[in-house]
Amino acid sequence: MAVFKPNKRGLDQFRRELQREFDARPVRVPVVVDGDEPTRDVPTVVNNYHGPVVTVHGDRAQLALNNGSAIQVQGDIAAGYTELAKVITDLLAELDQLGLPEDDATTVREEAQAVLAEVTKENPDDRVIKRGVTLMKGALAAVGAGLSKAVTAETAQRAAVIIDTLGQALG
Repeated sequence: MAVFKPNKRGLDQFRRELQREFDARPVRVPVVVDGDEPTRDVPTVVNNYHGPVVTVHGDRAQLALNNGSAIQVQGDIAAGYTELAKVITDLLAELDQLGLPEDDATTVREEAQAVLAEVTKENPDDRVIKRGVTLMKGALAAVGAGLSKAVTAETAQRAAVIIDTLGQALG
């Protein structure tokens, strides 16, 4: 009996091409509210196992697509952390293209989500933020220095820019 084996390289290629299309043509969804209809309670936790997740809160929208797991944080960014939040969000968007080993990519994702959750608090803990940024920079260091197997000159340069930008955004 033949066992089906998915073509992982082909699927990864498809995912990268699809992501490039999403990056080139962002999804825009106009929202129109008619009248003063009562709002219903929104669940605090949503588990969606089949498909993309779009979360809309006021004039903000988030899209999670094909990323395994996502922690979406909505809220205002604490004063002084707006640039850091933007840098981390951009890093997450291009993380898969940097050629990080899987364990380093997981570290970057987890720390990025922790830092983003912290900067939306009313009084963020600087120690949590600095620790997360330091761990992200450390995970990116091998790629930035061109030492990782899957590194191209372009990804090494991009990782080095991200490391520098993270440091500058932290202050």
